Amino acid sequence: MDVTNNILQQNRMDIIISNIEPQIWNSVASEKRIGVLDGLSGIALFYHYLIQIEPSEEYQNKLFSIIDQISDLISEEVYNSSLCSGMAGYGWVLSKIKNQNIEIEDEYFEALDDILEEALREESEKNYYDFLHGALGIALYFIERYRDKKEEKIKRILLEFSNTLTDKINQNPESVFLSNSENPNQKCIYFGLAHGLSGTLNFLIFLQKNLYHENQNTDSAIIKTIDFMNLYKIYDEESKQFYPSQVLINDSNIVKARLGWCQGDLGIVNAIFNSGIFLNDEKLKKDADILLKTTTKINVEESLVNDFALCHGSSGIILQYYMTAKKTNLSLSFPETTSIWFENLKKQTKNHTEFKSFFIDKYINETNILNGSAGLALTFLTVENQISYDWTECLNLY
Repeated sequence: MDVTNNILQQNRMDIIISNIEPQIWNSVASEKRIGVLDGLSGIALFYHYLIQIEPSEEYQNKLFSIIDQISDLISEEVYNSSLCSGMAGYGWVLSKIKNQNIEIEDEYFEALDDILEEALREESEKNYYDFLHGALGIALYFIERYRDKKEEKIKRILLEFSNTLTDKINQNPESVFLSNSENPNQKCIYFGLAHGLSGTLNFLIFLQKNLYHENQNTDSAIIKTIDFMNLYKIYDEESKQFYPSQVLINDSNIVKARLGWCQGDLGIVNAIFNSGIFLNDEKLKKDADILLKTTTKINVEESLVNDFALCHGSSGIILQYYMTAKKTNLSLSFPETTSIWFENLKKQTKNHTEFKSFFIDKYINETNILNGSAGLALTFLTVENQISYDWTECLNLY
């Protein structure tokens, strides 16, 4: 069995090196997006991990070149502050790789701190706590900075953010969870890791663990968030899931969830199980186990998965099953389930040679982490135990 696993690992490494890496690198020169999830910062992160297992001057030079390119773009154009697309994602990656493959002066981070502290405060005041595009993602940058420096100023920023958020949830959860939908006249509540309730759960727990700060308001905020989610929990025969993707507030319509990372019960499993561990609540762990078992009954056609991507495709599903099996003692192991999704991914990428992501009504080539081949490569490296899965923090997965 070990020999077979070693052959599989080598095969996937060969795929990454011979098929995926050149395709990623060829996209870099024309890429203008800087985000960790949608642009160059995420590609830099890919090379950072690739260097860990395949050290070479070529990959080092490519990493340095990407960082220089991002720096040039920032000097020429104004980017937003988000984790997904902007300065928080770029700063998070710089902090993640600092003192390993590249050295950044402290003054540079201090300037970023000032910019992003103001952005964090503005987004919080607007109650815009979206992980990808709002306050939670910006706060992730400060968590990484605090891990690196343990500075009191950064701790103060995070404590202020944490206390404000938990107070809001405890007093009026809907004020935090209400979001704009695609319809400008319609408000909604999201449930997934990317934008919604389960994402808030996961982030609250991750924040407290990294602050080493006991806050009873956090415990009650977690319970209140789960109670709020459970107001809409009902098994749906069509989606074969318990939680919706979103609820439209004006007319109380339920939008059914697809199986994926950005939405659906798999991500909610991660958040509820983490809540059970954090609160030492066996019932929550059992609830997560039931949700998990149910997801394995969803076949490829029922899942509504259209591509290979991390966001709402096959690799995101594979990664979540892997992480669940790796970190928990839940009753299932997933070799049969994951093999189905690996086979589906193979078909979607034409045997790992074509990397097209589905957007609205067409397929386009994509190389970023969220929807492209960099995310697929990191997934391969992770499930073959070649790298740590700490990079998945940028996906709100812990």
